[in-house]
Amino acid sequence: MRECRERLLNGNYIESGGVITEALEIQTHVPSPAPEPQEGVEYLSDMRWQDCVEHYYEHCKKRYRNKSLDNSMSRIGIAGRILENQRNEQELPENGNIEEYTTLTALEYLQDRLLAGEESRQDYRAPTTVNSTMGAIMAFVRYCYRHDWIRKIPPLTKLSVDDVMKGRPVSSEEFEKMLEVTPEVVGKQPADSWKFVLQILWESAFRISDVMNFSWDDERKIHPVWPDRQDLHPTIVIPSTQKNRKNQEIPMLPGLQELLEQVPEKERRGWVVNPQPMEYQIETDSQWFRPTNRDLARLAEQYSNTAIGRACGVSDTTIRSWLSKAKIRRKVEFNQHQGEITPNAIAKLRKRAEKQSSRQAQRTEKRLSTDRVSRIIAQIGEQARIIVQQPDEETGRRLKYATAHDLRRGCAHRLINAGISAETLKVILRHRDFSTTEKFYGATKAAQAAAGEIHEKFESKGSKNEPTETKSLLSPEEIQKLKLILNSM
Repeated sequence: MRECRERLLNGNYIESGGVITEALEIQTHVPSPAPEPQEGVEYLSDMRWQDCVEHYYEHCKKRYRNKSLDNSMSRIGIAGRILENQRNEQELPENGNIEEYTTLTALEYLQDRLLAGEESRQDYRAPTTVNSTMGAIMAFVRYCYRHDWIRKIPPLTKLSVDDVMKGRPVSSEEFEKMLEVTPEVVGKQPADSWKFVLQILWESAFRISDVMNFSWDDERKIHPVWPDRQDLHPTIVIPSTQKNRKNQEIPMLPGLQELLEQVPEKERRGWVVNPQPMEYQIETDSQWFRPTNRDLARLAEQYSNTAIGRACGVSDTTIRSWLSKAKIRRKVEFNQHQGEITPNAIAKLRKRAEKQSSRQAQRTEKRLSTDRVSRIIAQIGEQARIIVQQPDEETGRRLKYATAHDLRRGCAHRLINAGISAETLKVILRHRDFSTTEKFYGATKAAQAAAGEIHEKFESKGSKNEPTETKSLLSPEEIQKLKLILNSM
């Protein structure tokens, strides 16, 4: 009833021809007439780009998890804006037939523009990021092919990638440095809660999403299982909401067990980690801000998600999430202004946002989101000056400081060097395929560990070749007699 009332007030009811809900409007949506086809070109269907995107969204909404759906649709949105910009330059009508967007030439152009950093806050994208984005686009292209909207799936070639790991394992000395600089980033009062988060990551090989979903007593979340018998070891149960969508029970690492046992039993309720907000999270010189809902609605009428994200210091995915939570929908999807919001306008937006945020912070205290925690840990890595990837213009790699995932790599690295087999590491890291463990975490001993093993073997061999005084005191004749006696027995 509420939705029907809103549609009556905003005119959507009349425009849709009497459809009372948005869901029914999508189901009964009849594509508008496609632009006049180019001379001599016949399309397989009259489906346009945006029509196909809407159908694909409805298809994925029932099959994908929310985060996966947001990532996929964000990438398709980026592709749509890049291709529309090209059409504008060529003076072609916007929102053309789907076949115009899915030719090999169009997809290779999209691939090149993604690599060049278009629709990104960076000057370029890494090849691995481009391949991941194009993977989401090609999944959409295959969906269109299955529905007979396009004639064929173009044979697009992936970009070559030399190093698939975006970072490296963090060493013990570097981890201590991260703990040391934590108060400088989050403030003295919340520092202990953030150090505990870092220690859990360091001792568990968890992903950041796992840590934020780690509960003491909720069996629907990741939770520890403490055995009743002394001959058994504690384990961790992982529900099917994890990345590989499997219910699993994995061993609890000794370091994590020791860390959890330090928490008094009376405090083992709710979330295992609950990092506190930064002391200076809302300040006039903060790097990012969230506009008020009124300002956000005004910006959405004139600017794209990427343009708004650049002004606010966040990604276009974050802007999409803000618009969704505020129930703000654009009337026109394309032809949004791609330029920069003026500094004066940004200053006014920031001032109003900080004023409202300060009032909200005094009234409510919500648990920090996984993305927010991930960003703060990245700030800690940057403050500690722990570089896990050097920039390389030829390969498209950017300078990268230690993140939560590099702590996971560090834990895996320590396990391998301690002699844990790659098969056991696969269980702990919960990879679906062993090749992932081997490829991303280098399930082989590090050079120093291997060198230590080699020297140990050679030293033990050398110990067998001691000087003559340590050899047997029996003479050759006595040894021969002893052999004869043993043989006769």
